[in-house]
Amino acid sequence: MQQLENWQLFVQKSPEQVFELVDANARADFEITSTGYWNKLLENPADVSYGCYRTVITGLDPSKKYAILQKDSPKTSCAVYVNRKLLVQVGDPFEILKNQPTSGSHSIIQPISFEFYPDDQGNAEIIYFIANYFYRKSGLNDTVYFGPAELFSNNSYISLYAVICGALIFIGLLCLFQFVINRNRKEYLYLGLTSITLALRISTNGLCLLSIIIPKLPAEIKFKIEYLAMWVVPVCVTQMLHSIYPTKRLKLFKNILICTDFLIGWASLFLPAYYTNRFIPVLQYAMILVCIYVLAFSIYNLILKKRYAFFNFFSYLFVIIGALIDVLISKGARGFTVSLLPFFLVAFVIIQILMFVKIQNDIYKQTLESSDKLQRLNEAYFRFVPREFIELLNKDSVINTNAGDYQEITMTIMFCKVSIVCEEEEVSSGHEHEHAHEHDHENLDEHFLVFTEYLKNIMPVIQTHNGFVSKILSGGFMALFPKSELDAVKAAFEIKENNSYSEHKVNSWIGLHYGKMIIGTVGEENRLDDTVISDTVNTAARIESVCEKLQKPVIMSHEFAQNLVDLNGLEAKDMGIKFVKLQAISVKGKEKPLELYEVVKKLKD
Repeated sequence: MQQLENWQLFVQKSPEQVFELVDANARADFEITSTGYWNKLLENPADVSYGCYRTVITGLDPSKKYAILQKDSPKTSCAVYVNRKLLVQVGDPFEILKNQPTSGSHSIIQPISFEFYPDDQGNAEIIYFIANYFYRKSGLNDTVYFGPAELFSNNSYISLYAVICGALIFIGLLCLFQFVINRNRKEYLYLGLTSITLALRISTNGLCLLSIIIPKLPAEIKFKIEYLAMWVVPVCVTQMLHSIYPTKRLKLFKNILICTDFLIGWASLFLPAYYTNRFIPVLQYAMILVCIYVLAFSIYNLILKKRYAFFNFFSYLFVIIGALIDVLISKGARGFTVSLLPFFLVAFVIIQILMFVKIQNDIYKQTLESSDKLQRLNEAYFRFVPREFIELLNKDSVINTNAGDYQEITMTIMFCKVSIVCEEEEVSSGHEHEHAHEHDHENLDEHFLVFTEYLKNIMPVIQTHNGFVSKILSGGFMALFPKSELDAVKAAFEIKENNSYSEHKVNSWIGLHYGKMIIGTVGEENRLDDTVISDTVNTAARIESVCEKLQKPVIMSHEFAQNLVDLNGLEAKDMGIKFVKLQAISVKGKEKPLELYEVVKKLKD
């Protein structure tokens, strides 16, 4: 495979006129080394809209088949002659030769590849007839390759470009789907649009894969699609970068760049093709300005060692290197037989995907850590506010609990006070002995440890019998039994039996009562506490104080005893309980004396 060189250029000449000039040994307008736009050769290129390129290949084998191949689609209409026989035509270049050509486009996009035999002398005269209807540059800028037919095929390049485009489209759709799932992740939207736009750029540039799907693809549409990458990609990349690294300092400058690029891009999209391709230099300058800004911002984030800055910097660097190589190829640089830009664009998208995967993984880890922390906070909260208390409020979570939430419930309440006996002396933890504690500093630490050990053993007992400790008081606790009074009695006897801790004897004084009460949360949003408010609570506390005065371990109110029998449908003896009626006692806050009973017999198994 070799490039065809040493061309003659005939401007504003039809193929027939070139045939006549060649036969007359007339000189061409220009002798050039390789094909290219003739604008740079003419003083007034706008006055020239068609012309012919001619070269002769000699020393060929007349019996051997040869081929011509162009890896880029011509940007204008053209017709190719071999030994003055028309072999290939792209669009309708001959319409321009009419005195009154019809309006509209006569250009289509289609890669040129054909086979031929040389003449009997082994020569092949190649003539390209180029007609430009709307493009800002005229001529044949594509490299023309020549060689034996068996060595020529576009299939491998088509397959490679198809795989690249398919991969970019697939990645783009995945990113857009990710954005639909999570609208807060706008960087996926921008990367998805970037990836799809780059796929369109590759499918319309070079071999123009889109022309395989649409054989008669008008050149005007092709260029509009190809130019999308020049303004959609810079806008999306800039927005994507600022989604990852939000900053207010550069917001105004960034918005000006994006708006300028965006407005020029929309103008190039909707204006007629004649004006669209004349916007290209402006779009190129705007794109270069945005690229410089993006690269500078990436370097800035890299210097500050921001997270993921490494990914951004090298992904944009890949695009810039690919673009520079592509420019060199377009300028006729030797050594490149195919555009490398698609590969660098794929590298850009892959690096961005890797970065997003890293971001997603970090977010997932943070979510797990936050969830674990929240769970531990909830568990810690339940160490202060019982889970059963939240459930009685008909709340499914501590988070949903607010100040002022309450429920009115009728149930059993237990008040218990503890006396610790040390060295044959009983030292109470109750209020009545607070003065003694103030003078017994040496025993305070020991008593605290004993009381803590006591609660560790007693609280599971209460939970076993369907109750829970609502408040831990000074030297005792308050427990609630929502389900059954019998649960409270069983718990009371088991508590009574647990009376030895760290070589200390512990006496428990338990008062049981039944009645209505309000449970709820009080305080304000930044400081909540659970509480139980009712005369039932005060009465239970008074009953417990009677236990200590009378030295009776378990005393229950008449309401509790009556409700225990009524609800269970059994007499006290049937439940293995013996009620001993005590003398009615007047307590503070009650007009009538309290009827109380001592429970003096253990429950039967």
